[in-house]
Amino acid sequence: MVTITDVAKAAGVSVSTVSHVLNGTRFVKEETRARVRAAVERLDYTPSSSAQSLKKHMTHTVGMLVTSSANPYFAEVVSRLESSLYAAGFNLMLCNSGRDIDKQRSYIRTLKGKRIDGLLVLESVMSPAYRELLASCPFPVVLLDMEAPGLASVSDDSEQGGYLATSHMIAQGHRAIGCITGPAEHHQSSRRYRGFSRALREAGIALDPDWVFPGNLEVDGGEAAIRRLCRGERRPTALFAFNDLSALGAISQATRQGLSVPDDLSVIGYDDIEIARLLIPALTTVRQQTDTMCREACRLITSAIAARVPVSEHLRIPPELIVRDSVKPPPG
Repeated sequence: MVTITDVAKAAGVSVSTVSHVLNGTRFVKEETRARVRAAVERLDYTPSSSAQSLKKHMTHTVGMLVTSSANPYFAEVVSRLESSLYAAGFNLMLCNSGRDIDKQRSYIRTLKGKRIDGLLVLESVMSPAYRELLASCPFPVVLLDMEAPGLASVSDDSEQGGYLATSHMIAQGHRAIGCITGPAEHHQSSRRYRGFSRALREAGIALDPDWVFPGNLEVDGGEAAIRRLCRGERRPTALFAFNDLSALGAISQATRQGLSVPDDLSVIGYDDIEIARLLIPALTTVRQQTDTMCREACRLITSAIAARVPVSEHLRIPPELIVRDSVKPPPG
């Protein structure tokens, strides 16, 4: 294994000179710098990242805890974050927690051992125990797509998104409007529900509790909602699914039940995952501005790392209504 001593011998300089050239910590004449760089190239020398991190007290590594990177929306966020952090000179270390507090504790312990510089968290639910665990971390922590007291966050303005989705259905002439929610403890689902309720209230439309279908933000939750809808005596003409996976399940099950989307039932989703535009009909949805969210999260975490101070900002990013083909005026 090639060492820094080998590079120094090959370049005819001291070990400290090689170190200054590699780390940019002192002025070195260009001729000497060129000899060192040539020796590094010739010997294929790679500096020890662990040794450098001990010197600089930085590893240029950011940890990330995510519920599941298999979820299409989460996968998109992880990909965009990785690109933003890489451009800023940081590597991303990803951990899938599965909403399991024991795994969350274990991963945070492991990440501390890896000497990460900061932590990003993209979880669907935040338990009090998990919040306390994150608040006690010795490095900056930034939450994505959720908010919690005492922790910095960058999130979608989901109440406004719920309002946009519902207002669009109302503008199309719908008065019989239902929704497929997420879990009761899901932070952004509760905010989408507030936006949904506010739009109905402002339009003078009564909220029918029979048309509020509890879901799990998964395909099977959307399917279950449609089966329940079809057993009811009255049906809504439009449904707001609190994410695109629920909407996908709803459209699939509606077709199997003999309902046409959007002729018999309009459906609108949330997130604008890649498959949304490929569905038949193409899904009208609310787009989370993941580019902006990831860029701001990267800015917050890297600034806090550089300043060696806790970060406390809370940013909400406005969403955007994407009109496609799954919503039309009600029949008749």
